[in-house]
Amino acid sequence: MKIKIMQVGITGGIGAGKSYICRLFKVLGVPIYNADNSAKMLMVEDPEIIDLVKSNFGAESYFPNGYLNKKYLANQIFSSKEKLEKMNEIVHPRVKQHYDDWVKIQLLKNAYVIKEAALMFTNEQYKSLDKVIVVRAPYEDRIKRVLSRDNRPQHQIEEIIDKQRQEEELSTLADFVINNDEKHLIVPQVIELHKSFVTLNTLVTKS
Repeated sequence: MKIKIMQVGITGGIGAGKSYICRLFKVLGVPIYNADNSAKMLMVEDPEIIDLVKSNFGAESYFPNGYLNKKYLANQIFSSKEKLEKMNEIVHPRVKQHYDDWVKIQLLKNAYVIKEAALMFTNEQYKSLDKVIVVRAPYEDRIKRVLSRDNRPQHQIEEIIDKQRQEEELSTLADFVINNDEKHLIVPQVIELHKSFVTLNTLVTKS
């Protein structure tokens, strides 16, 4: 019998509450792979990525100590759709390989794993996953969350949300929705999905 593991994606726009939802799944014992954090890690540890970033975005992309110059890169990337696409072209293939290696480690120990990523539809990551959850929250709530956690001006947050609009329109491709607002309780939604994924993975493994 071939052993399989269900791979679930969680996505949503900036400030929607993806990371909070993932922390709840983690409490239930589910391994979480944060694609955005892994990308940041690889950008300072992978020599090939470092060389490509410097050659495409300038040596100023890194401080002398090797740390990312996040403010400089953010200004570069969000000023041009072409530059954003170029950065994704550099980083995403390496993140995918890193994720695939991570999944192999989880194979014998867990019913399913979760991959958290800000982008999942425009770059077609969802096609390699078994199920995808999109987290949705009211626009005003998202602005407030990001203002409270990040050192960003509101207009920049609004610009990021606007740039993610295509991704959010494609979120209709998701299999499940978690509503993160005042009308819905979060924990029951997470527990219900967790039970469903454990059951689904059991059926997949037996097939």
